[in-house]
This record gives sequence, C-alpha cells and structure tokens, in this order.
Amino acid sequence: MKLRRIVYTSKACKDFNKRDLLDLLHDSRAYNTLDNISGVLVHKDGYFLQIIEGELNKMTELLERLVKDSRHTDFKILNDSIVKNRLFSNWAMGCADFNDPSISMIPGILHGFENPNLSNELIKQLPEIADYLHTHLTHQQVNGTQV
Repeated sequence: MKLRRIVYTSKACKDFNKRDLLDLLHDSRAYNTLDNISGVLVHKDGYFLQIIEGELNKMTELLERLVKDSRHTDFKILNDSIVKNRLFSNWAMGCADFNDPSISMIPGILHGFENPNLSNELIKQLPEIADYLHTHLTHQQVNGTQV
C-alpha cells in the first residue's frame, strides 16, 4: 500500500491557548482515527508545523479540508511525498510544544520556518526527528490529555 506524507506549516488565525489546542487535537484525533491517518502537530507562538501520513485518497481529502480550515492561514506545504512506511504509525495526532527545551533543539524548530534551508534540513532529518519525538513525548502528549 502506498502512503502519502505531507509536512506543512501554517499560522493560527487567533491565539491558541492550551484548551484551544486540546480541542483542536481532540477533533483531529477523532477524524484521523476514522481515516487511519497518523502524525504529529507542533505549535509555538501561533505557528503550526504538522507531519501527517496516510493512504493516498484519505490524505487528499484531509488536505482539501486543511486548506479550507478557517483556524489557520499561510498554509505552506514543505514536503509532499509517497513513502513506504509511516513515521508515526500509532499516533492519531501527537502534539509537541515548541517551548519544550528538548523539542527546540530539532533543526528548523528553534528559528521558525521562514528560512528554506532550515525547512529543508528538517525534511531531510524526518526519520531522526520522529525517533526523537517517539522518545521524548509523553503518553499524554501522544494520546490527548496534555499539550
């Protein structure tokens, strides 16, 4: 089965407090579980980085919804690729906080996404970043009770 992985950034249209982010994650996890989509969302200072992966047709549907979603703007796809394996196979939607010092060491995260060289570095290192997140995110961050 072919899988599609999309990495994108966007800017929130309003300030997202922890409650808002948990509500967003709750909705995402419910839909993603139904559609067998996995991934991780990283948030800081009104910006999102999301890595999502799933079956081709489901990812196309999700991408159409994401582009139309009024909760964010400046939607930019950093990478869209066909892959053999998932990086986040058991995560309906994990969540990482940019303000966590251990997460901020990931290339491209500390300085934002405006620099294309940093974004390219982040894409090249996705397997290592996935391993890092698997090690450092808590069960609550992966499954929904904590941001």
